[in-house]
Amino acid sequence: GVTHGGASMTLMDVTMAVAARSVDFDLGVVTIEMKTSFMQPAHGKLTGKGRLIHRTRSMAFTEGSVFDAQGQVCAHATATFKYVSRTPSHDATPEIATD
Repeated sequence: GVTHGGASMTLMDVTMAVAARSVDFDLGVVTIEMKTSFMQPAHGKLTGKGRLIHRTRSMAFTEGSVFDAQGQVCAHATATFKYVSRTPSHDATPEIATD
């Protein structure tokens, strides 16, 4: 009846990545490091909230939290992201060889 910690961390990672990119969505980001603290079990629908704390030309420093359905904080994290150039999207459909 509770959310696995890895799922909460994934939600925070994505939330903080969006916060890091909020100043320029043409850039991509990769996670350099992430520190997570779990405060209490996460029940029900979860909400992630992130914030860009500081940015340099190549790095973003962020924080994020996961809140449960009652609005209680369940986990908090800080993370550092590196800005990277985004590559053009390619069709992910695999080619099937036929003889």
